[in-house]
Amino acid sequence: MPALEGKCIVVTGAGRGIGAAVAGYLAREGAALLLGDIDGHAAEATAASLRELGRAAHSMRADVSSWEESGALIRRCVELYARIDGLANFAGIAYLRKPWEETEGESARRLFEINVTGSYFVGVHALQHMQRQGAGAIVNVTSGTQAGMASGGAYSASKGAIAALTYAWAMDAGSFGIRVNAISPVATTGMAKQTDEYLKSLGQLQGERPYVDPVTNAPAVAFLLSDAARNVNGQVLRVHGDQLQLMSHPAVLMPVMDRPEWSVDTVAQALGNSFPQGMPPLGLTGVEARFVPLRKTNQLPR
Repeated sequence: MPALEGKCIVVTGAGRGIGAAVAGYLAREGAALLLGDIDGHAAEATAASLRELGRAAHSMRADVSSWEESGALIRRCVELYARIDGLANFAGIAYLRKPWEETEGESARRLFEINVTGSYFVGVHALQHMQRQGAGAIVNVTSGTQAGMASGGAYSASKGAIAALTYAWAMDAGSFGIRVNAISPVATTGMAKQTDEYLKSLGQLQGERPYVDPVTNAPAVAFLLSDAARNVNGQVLRVHGDQLQLMSHPAVLMPVMDRPEWSVDTVAQALGNSFPQGMPPLGLTGVEARFVPLRKTNQLPR
């Protein structure tokens, strides 16, 4: 049986790029879909192509940065299918500037409205329905740039926010039978080409990157939305072509350094002694994980 047979799923940003590719894959896995996009014509084109294949797919124009339109999108899914089993939160934009290149704040503001506020708004509306149902799954979209990207301060911050949002919602929702995870996708899309053109203008990229089909990200999304992931919550999967990676949660590097009190000199000495090879490098790196509980942690609300 297809992995998503009987599941009713909303996909935002489904008019093009990875969102459209994922929507097609979810439909082939048996999901009934409501496709949202700020470009309603593009969302309907994706839905129509799926209906031609005999799939259940509807579309709706929705600006996820609007609380009202986000709520209307989720309510429309419930009206169509009587429930919402999943949300794939793909609506997003990119914006690259070095800090000293900024001349106005509008582009950065709009990026945060769509990437962060939009994911939050549509996710909150979905979670409220799922909490009443006692079941559901959300897949957010973060990025390896959450570890930082030159000229990408705003974009990196937005994707770091999505990772933190995923972890927090997973803590909130797990006891209600709801799972919240994320993927960190890599693909050749219009957004990726926009980034590459900017890098070429700086002389930081020559030629073309290898083509990565957006659909390579879809199996991980389908897995996280399916019952096969019933025990997976609060995780970020990174898909890079033929590689599947599990990204780490923010963590404290061991050893923890203890003193009764600290001064400038003792902080410098402790860091030098504990990390003689220097501080961790900037950017995305790999670590071998061994989970160690901390003696002092933040108190979590119940």
